[in-house]
Amino acid sequence: MDGYATKNNESTFPSLEELDDYLSLHNSNFIWLIVATILSCGWIIYLTYYNSRNIGLILTLIINRLYKDGYIHIGSFSFSVLSGKVMFRDVYFINQDMSIRIQDGFFIFRWWKMYDPKQKQHDPKAETRLYVTVNGFEFHVYNRTGLYARLQETFGLEPTLITPKKDEAKGEEDRTETLESVNIKTESPDPASSWRSLFPVIKVNISTGRLAFGNHHLPQTLCVNFEDAFLTYATKPPSSHLDQFMHIIKGSLENVRVMLVPSPRYLGMQNDEPPRLMGEGFVVMQSNDVDIYYYQDEPGLVPVEQEGGEEAETSSEDDKLQDLPPCWGLDIVCGKGTDFNYGPWADRQRDCLWKFFLPADFQAMNVTEVAQPGKLRQIQAFELRMNIIADATIDLLFTKNRETNAIHVNVGAGSYLEVNIPMTVGENGYSSTIKGQLLHVDTTSSMQYRTLLEAEMLAFHVIATYPRIWNMPQSWQCEIEVYKATYHFIYAQKNFFTDLIHDWASDSAPDLYSFVPYSWKFKILFHQFEMIWAANQHNWIDCSTKQQENVYLAACGETLNIDFTLPFNEFVPTTCHTRFSLRAEDTDMRLSLPECHPKHFIFCYVYPLVPNFLLIIDYTWHPIYPQKADEQLKQSFSEMEESMLSALRPPEHASMPQNAPPRYTTTSASASHGRFPSDPSELPPDRLHVEMEMSPDSQIILYGPLLRALIAIKVWKLFSSDKLNLIVGGQLTKQ
Repeated sequence: MDGYATKNNESTFPSLEELDDYLSLHNSNFIWLIVATILSCGWIIYLTYYNSRNIGLILTLIINRLYKDGYIHIGSFSFSVLSGKVMFRDVYFINQDMSIRIQDGFFIFRWWKMYDPKQKQHDPKAETRLYVTVNGFEFHVYNRTGLYARLQETFGLEPTLITPKKDEAKGEEDRTETLESVNIKTESPDPASSWRSLFPVIKVNISTGRLAFGNHHLPQTLCVNFEDAFLTYATKPPSSHLDQFMHIIKGSLENVRVMLVPSPRYLGMQNDEPPRLMGEGFVVMQSNDVDIYYYQDEPGLVPVEQEGGEEAETSSEDDKLQDLPPCWGLDIVCGKGTDFNYGPWADRQRDCLWKFFLPADFQAMNVTEVAQPGKLRQIQAFELRMNIIADATIDLLFTKNRETNAIHVNVGAGSYLEVNIPMTVGENGYSSTIKGQLLHVDTTSSMQYRTLLEAEMLAFHVIATYPRIWNMPQSWQCEIEVYKATYHFIYAQKNFFTDLIHDWASDSAPDLYSFVPYSWKFKILFHQFEMIWAANQHNWIDCSTKQQENVYLAACGETLNIDFTLPFNEFVPTTCHTRFSLRAEDTDMRLSLPECHPKHFIFCYVYPLVPNFLLIIDYTWHPIYPQKADEQLKQSFSEMEESMLSALRPPEHASMPQNAPPRYTTTSASASHGRFPSDPSELPPDRLHVEMEMSPDSQIILYGPLLRALIAIKVWKLFSSDKLNLIVGGQLTKQ
């Protein structure tokens, strides 16, 4: 090489021909080393950056060629036999109803772990052989094609959606026939042949997950976001010996948020604004940590009925107690930082989502048939339990004139909620139940006088009964028990709760096609109650936090039972009637005067005793229904002019000539066009009937400060123009 370099003074490096001659002269393979090095580097680069993507592309083509009910995409795919690790990236599955997206992840099959085919299948503490890790998981449900296709068929509409395949229905029939021919006495298969013996426990870790329900036809999308989830799947023995086994999924989620987020590319008008926004949208529920426990029995076969003597010998009392239906439920435990937000706006969005994903078919429900021997046992209900193990808050939000008002509730640890949703239909329909309790309740409002309710415990139980026919009367029962409660009342709360009811009530015109009769039955029971009324003159309230100068009138008692029913059984009735019944025991009334009151030292605390009393209120009113927006378009110009100018015209006198033609009055115009008169005095009066019965040993002492306190409460001013009749026998009647 030195000779070549000295011969050519113009170039330091040899040419290719000179290099080839030199290698041929010395019989060297150096050039092949360079070629092998370049090819090795290229192969390493291909394996590192392109091989997994090409494998993912090939798998995508093969899978979509075989699978026709959706589209599956795999961005990259790689595996390692030595470590038992399979890695994937940019994976998503899309069909007409849902989509599943995964940013990246991997799963490890620990094949080196000792496999014992005779190990217990139902051991949750067994060795974990399959471990899955997923980053950026998203599950989105945006349609229910099969359900809407059945609705099109039910209503006789032109089919525009893909109907369920006939071969799937045929497969269901074949499976049913197979189950009918199976005898429960057949021995179970070999445990070693089950996949649960190979993977007794599966652990899944999800980083940054999201569940979404909605589409661009809905104003809001329900989203469940969480940062980290650690889940474990296993099986254990079933709750009944007649079933096969129980699936269980338990784990914990961190930084959970349930939100209502505006739907992208929403096609309608967004007029209803949420009362509060936190980040992306309205937060319905959030918690720092949530533990879940999902369980579901794998149903077994209904046993063949045995003869009386044989059954007595083979079955025991324990077996009879275990003959329970298969269980299915979800337990949720909320930890620190748990907040719930709800209100009229959130309830309207819930109703919109419910009607889209669970539309009514307006058909009579069929009675669920009892499973016969040889068929699979039936799951009777789905049970949802939510426990709160730390202090939590509940906010009830509503809007008045674009201003947010709130009822804030603090609850203590130990509060819970249980929901039971039946999966079968009986002769009289089915009943769903909701029950729970709130401990250490402290309720305040957004008013200047914030104090509202304090209670040691509040328990509730709601039973909703639905008949098999959709437009038959429904029955809703609500029972509430409050222990050691103190309620603070001021007259301004009347308007506050009226605004809440108006925001919650529907402002749409009544529709006969969607009308469903129902009734609410309320039963409220107070134990050791105290109701405090602020009774300052002219309804002036001192809202300072220290040294309040308020006159308080309190009613205290051992028990207070309130019963009333809200009937909505008629479509657009002329009058509505409600009966309130209040029964109290061991009651007394107390008056508290501030130190600045001139009679504070004379009448500081007084106790008129009323041991037992019964108060019955019958209220009959004329409801006012919202009118349709397009009704005024059907009126002529003269009718609209008459309705606008009628309030400015003088009233019609009775001294008109007898033969004079009748004039067009406001009342006649309102009656003919379904519009209400502008003068409230022309409306028909409502009726309020009050009856009060007291025990014979009651003692009532009336004196100046007490009478002033009673007059200062504005509620009593509603009765000032009516006639009060006092009956000596201890009965006070208002007519």
